[in-house]
Amino acid sequence: MKRALSQLSLVLAGFVSVGALLHASAAEPEKPKAGASKPKTKAGGAKENPGLPAPDYLPESARALLRKKMARHGQDARDLMFGVTLLRYDVARAAAQHIASEPRLERPEAGGEDEPTAFLPERFFVLQDEVRRRAQALAAAAEKKDDAAIAESYGLLMQTCVSCHSAYLKRE
Repeated sequence: MKRALSQLSLVLAGFVSVGALLHASAAEPEKPKAGASKPKTKAGGAKENPGLPAPDYLPESARALLRKKMARHGQDARDLMFGVTLLRYDVARAAAQHIASEPRLERPEAGGEDEPTAFLPERFFVLQDEVRRRAQALAAAAEKKDDAAIAESYGLLMQTCVSCHSAYLKRE
């Protein structure tokens, strides 16, 4: 019996450690202090960017529009991963609701070939709608505290996220 309790304590300590690591990795990086060194650069002088690389086909006006839209997207995704993985229903629900309620980019109107959204592939707009539906399903599962439904809907949402990133990078 004592051995089982010590093993349980060890397992619980492991889960707490993993949770602390996940939480630390989800935290936003500190802002540089005055006089601090500049951000690291890659060979050739380009700043390191943990986000998606800029695709060649997309003009700067369209990239600027997407940067604005996606400003909180990365933090929402980290919050969602943290909430789902650690079954923090309130965190998962809030992050999923925030993702579902993000303003959508509208498809360009006929004759609007110069609009920034005209450069995005049609698949981007289809997946944007799918993200909303799947995030709503995840929020509902978190509201019900249905662990199996949370896991399934999170997997489907991440599938959509990866598909959207692929469509953005490869203009599918």
